[in-house]
Order: sequence, then structure tokens, then C-alpha cells
Amino acid sequence: MRDVSELSPLSPKGTAQPGYDYLVGRGMPAERLGELIVRFDLRFDEEERRVVFPVREGGRELGYTARSIDARQRKRWLSYPVEGGHKTTIYDADRVQHGGNTLFVVEGPFDALMVTAAITPDNDSVATAFFGSLPTDQQLAMVVAAVPFYRMVYMMLDANVWGRCRQLAREVARVAGVPNVGAINIGFEYRDPGATRIEELQRLVAFASASWAPEINWMWERRLVVGGGTKGA
Repeated sequence: MRDVSELSPLSPKGTAQPGYDYLVGRGMPAERLGELIVRFDLRFDEEERRVVFPVREGGRELGYTARSIDARQRKRWLSYPVEGGHKTTIYDADRVQHGGNTLFVVEGPFDALMVTAAITPDNDSVATAFFGSLPTDQQLAMVVAAVPFYRMVYMMLDANVWGRCRQLAREVARVAGVPNVGAINIGFEYRDPGATRIEELQRLVAFASASWAPEINWMWERRLVVGGGTKGA
């Protein structure tokens, strides 16, 4: 794997097109992808055939994590320069510190990218990631420090770790000493935010961005949204 400066930015044309096409094929809306490429400095490693998510904090380059675009690749994610070396920070850490409406905390950067794509321009909510489902004390401390700068903070881990997701929300709320921390059970229909259809994710993000509920069980709440209900706001 190479330094991020050697890698081409994602593009709908040229050597980085396979990475661009992969994201669109995974459900990323093409009309949003251009701005997200610039915001997150998304790149493509044509040798490894991986979409690259640079990791930075406080102006420091911490390397990157990269997702294989080939379904047969056994190791879906690789980290540069050290495997698992980004557990000292959270994804898009500098933006998280600026605050906003709702902070969505997910597992991986692809999940965070999809949630960001689902946030409308008039909604200053933010998505970040732990680079996994088991955050370190340092990562949790960063989320706790961000809590006062948001209306609500929601843990939104993958569906198969709902218990852990709920426990993390309670722990962050306890340490922060405030009630505006909750958990979202995304449900088993889509498994995780990155695997959720963008239209569904847009509904979920809009609902959560107006909710004060300590827990959102999306498989039930979505019926209210699709059916025109207003519960949870």
C-alpha cells in the first residue's frame, strides 16, 4: 500500500473510475458523490483496487483505511500505515468538533459516507465512525467531548450488535452527564447504514434529526414515517 499522496482522487473517468463506479453501485447517489469526494478527499488505489478513506485529525495525516471493490477479496478493509492504527481517533474528527444538529456514530467510514449522503443540505447533522464496533477509551472520550455541541448524539452500529450499541449510548450519556445521547436500532432488513437503500437512510436520518427519543427502533418507527405519522419528533 502507498502513501495517500500517491493515490488518485476518485473520479467518474480515468484510472480512479472503478472506485467511483463501485460506490455508485453500492447505492451512493451520483449527484452527491462529487461533493463528498472533495469533502472526504476520497481516493482510489488502482494497484490494490480499493476505495481509500484518508484519516486526519487536527491537521495531522494519520494514514487511511481502504475498502476492496472486489467481492472475492478476503480482506475487505486494510489500514495504512498500521493495521488498526486509527483507533486513536474517530472519522472526520475535525468536523465533529464543530457541532451541529445530530451526531450519528456508526462503525465504519463507508457507513459514515452513506449517512452523510443522506443528510440534506439544510440539516447540519454529522456522521462519524469508530472504525469498528469496539471503540477504545480514547474514541469514546472524543464522542463524550462532542456531546455538548449537538442537539442529540445517536449510536447507530450494525444490527447484529444492538446490545452493544445501546450500552455505548448509556455509557456516553453517563460520562457526559447529559440525557441527549441515544441509540438507533437500524433493524435486520438492511444490517448496517452502508447497506441501507439511500431513500430509506434519508427517511431515517430525517426522523432521527427531529427526534428526542433515547432509543429509535427503526423497523417500527419507519411505519410512522412511511404512513405519515409524526411520533418521536
